[in-house]
Order: sequence, then C-alpha cells, then structure tokens
Amino acid sequence: MTVTLDLAFFRRFLDRATRVITAESTRLTELDAAIGDADHGVNLKRGFTSAVQALAADPPDSPGALLTAAGVHLTNTVGGASGPLYGTVLRRMGKVLGEDPVVAPEALARALAAAVASVRRLGDSAPGDKTMVDALQPAVDAYAEALDRGAGPVAALDAAAQAARDGAEATVPLQARRGRASYLGERSIGHLDPGAASSALLLTALYEATDPELCAAEIPTAAEPQQEHGQQPPAGRVGTVLVSHSRDVAAATAALARALVGTGDPAPVATAGGLPDGSVGTSAELVRQAVRTADEGAGVVAVCDMGSAVLTVKALLAESGISDAGVRIADAPFVEGAVAAVVTASAGGDLAAVLAAADDARTYRKI
Repeated sequence: MTVTLDLAFFRRFLDRATRVITAESTRLTELDAAIGDADHGVNLKRGFTSAVQALAADPPDSPGALLTAAGVHLTNTVGGASGPLYGTVLRRMGKVLGEDPVVAPEALARALAAAVASVRRLGDSAPGDKTMVDALQPAVDAYAEALDRGAGPVAALDAAAQAARDGAEATVPLQARRGRASYLGERSIGHLDPGAASSALLLTALYEATDPELCAAEIPTAAEPQQEHGQQPPAGRVGTVLVSHSRDVAAATAALARALVGTGDPAPVATAGGLPDGSVGTSAELVRQAVRTADEGAGVVAVCDMGSAVLTVKALLAESGISDAGVRIADAPFVEGAVAAVVTASAGGDLAAVLAAADDARTYRKI
C-alpha cells in the first residue's frame, strides 16, 4: 500500500485521533485517576473535538498550517498539562513541515523528532521518567530507523505506532520522575502512564491515517459498566470540607476545585468560611453544617487554611465524636490540598486515597 502525505492524509489523522480519543476517553481518565488528576481523557476529548470543529469552519490549506492551527487550539482549550504538551507536538510538527502541499517521509521524520525534542524541553523529561516521552521517543526512533532500512512511509508509520504502544506499556513498572505522578513516589509503580497511553493512540492514529477505508469506519465507544440486577447501588463518594478564615477564600477554592475535576460531576464539596456574620474567623457550627452537607457515607476530608482552623475542627471532632464516622483532617496546603482531594474523590477514590492525595500536595514542586 502506498500513501501520499498530503493535506487529506493529515486531516484523516486528526479526525481519526479525535474519534479514538473520544472512544478511549473514559479509560484515559481512569488511568489518570490512579496517578494524576483524573481529567486526562476528558480534557483531550474536549480539546481535539473542539479543534476539529474549528478547523472545519476555517480549513488551512497545507499540512503544516493544519497541524499548527490544531496545536494552537489545543494549547488554548485543553486544561492541565495536556494542552501545552500536545499543542507543542502539533505546533512544532507544523512549523517544521512549513507550507509544502505534500510532505516527504523524511520531512515527517524531522518534524516528529523536533516535536519530541520540544516536549522533552518543555517537561524536562527523558525516556524512563514515566511520561508521554516514553511512547513518543521510541516511535520517532522506530520511524527514522525504518526509513533508513528502505521502508516506505506506511511500514515506517506502522513501526512507529508499535514502538509507541510498547513504550507506553513499558511505563507500568516505572516510578514516575516527572509530572503529577512523581508526587506519588513509589506508589506510581504498577500503573500505566496516561500521557504515554494517549501518545500511543496519537501515533497509532497517524499510522491508521494511511488507510482511508479504515478511517471511514466507526469506532465503538467503550460502554459504561452496567449494574447487575439485584446489585446494591454504589456507596457515595468521599466529601471535602474547606475550612478557612475567609468566606470568600473558601468559596473561591471550592469553585476552583470543582472546575478542575474535568468530568462535570465533582464529588461533594462544602465550605465553612469565616464566622456566621461573615467576618474573619472559624466557626465550629459552620464546620458541623459543612460536614453534614458533604457526607455521602464514604467519609469526609477536611482541608484547613491555618492553625486555628485546624484547632476548630479538632475541637469539634473531640466534642461530637464525628471522627468515628470517617472525618479526617488533611495535612495539606489549602488550595493544592483542596484540588487534590476533590479531584481524587470525584474519580472514585476512597477515604484513604483522598486523604493521601491531599497530603501529597505538600510535596508539589513549583520550579
């Protein structure tokens, strides 16, 4: 089979990538829930879908312009780290390809290599760090090696896709050294890296774009698990209570945490900010009310902003005994701990997992 790497080919690639990511978005989010922020699949699905729609409304006239426009759109619309990283991949490829109407296989090799180099610089990552690079770098190397052996673009892209899939699977036994998963330390071992998994999907879509008939076929979306007849409904999710000296700070932090969940269905979050009259301070009664609001029977994690807020919660727990019902105080910075707790709870984490995620926020690096 032969293929021309023209505008039609790269349109098929973006369309195929979008449909595959849409079909796999639930799995990608589940992978991210284990070692990340539980938003990877949702964010990529939203970003790629939006990019394809925008490109259809204002179609570029060359492969390079198409990839550049898609990359810019992803950077501007995808939340979390995925936007800048995947946007960089496509933008850098587009820049290297330039305005040529047909891309030579060797030019694609240069574009892919430049894209991966840019991602490595942006994320300060290398193979073995348990990131998307573990899928991208082997793919780029396999593509270039196949061309050097005299293979055509179809066979070379096939080799790249297989290398990306193998590279992604090889992240399972690794301990993460970069990205959100690195905060988990040894607990990141045994999990497939979601960025590597989605990168393998992207490289596979690039290979599959060589087959127009395949790209025209429908991709089944993974069905949601069905509850068996007579099975008890699942328990509620872990709740989060945000205890701050300021009503506005608590409310704004809760809004940020909900917005960063990505699924549109955040776990319960309740606030106990300030005193009942709105002045600065902490109130045991407001904390008690917030716990009742957030409690779905799976436990509640309290995230506090300063020492006296912690003392207020501790005093309440000692007096009422509600700690026996599963209320725990996170040893975490307020904003980062709140986001980690709500995101993990929204992904279905139990009380221990939510508390651990909030506590891990103490180790977030800013540089």
